[in-house]
Amino acid sequence: MTKKEIIENGWVEKYVLGLTSEEESSEVERLANLYPDIQDNINDARHKICGKFNRNLTQPALRDTLMNKRKMMFLTILGVSIFSLGFCFLCREHFSLKADYSEQSKKLAMEEAILAQFDSVIHSTAEKAKFLHLATTKKIRLKGSENFPDAEAMIFKCTKTGKMLLSVVDLPELSEGQYYEVWGEQKPKPDRLIGLLKSPLRYDSLFTLDSMLYSSALMIKSIGDARHKAEAICLASLSN
Repeated sequence: MTKKEIIENGWVEKYVLGLTSEEESSEVERLANLYPDIQDNINDARHKICGKFNRNLTQPALRDTLMNKRKMMFLTILGVSIFSLGFCFLCREHFSLKADYSEQSKKLAMEEAILAQFDSVIHSTAEKAKFLHLATTKKIRLKGSENFPDAEAMIFKCTKTGKMLLSVVDLPELSEGQYYEVWGEQKPKPDRLIGLLKSPLRYDSLFTLDSMLYSSALMIKSIGDARHKAEAICLASLSN
């Protein structure tokens, strides 16, 4: 799948609506990491969906339901000739309305919480995308070691603050009990652990590492139990 096909064939809209397969979603997300304009299209589509969803939430359906039921109660009471029957009916409708209102309020609160979480994810994604393209962001390629020549990862580092995000390009599959550690070398000080990568790895995600302004080298190691020895997978030498 190419950049042109993504934009012209409607893959962005299908992806946002969840109509793509897992393989198609991974391809769209991979290209979004490579091309900022594709990520912008995804963000725009998500905002449009959020807008429609939010408008649905704010419709006065609950208020109309409440008013209609109150009118029904009032008219029923006026039509009842016997006070005792009218009073019983009023009590029953009151508690029914209260339970219905409580249930709908809970549903509304749940929908608002989902929307807030969705907005938070969109904001976080947009902030990360913005960070990747800042003039102060440096791209550092971690190449595979001798035993893993095809392994590769990319680190985006702010030269002013030391903030770092890691993108997995190609790392060996982790066995049960294994995980990856990201280390920074800062001679003459001891090496510093700045991040952990655990299975399952998402190749479309950006992993946040601890900030580290000065480092002479970066390395990804595979760590496991007694059955698996620690090995260097990717590394990069730096000149600060």
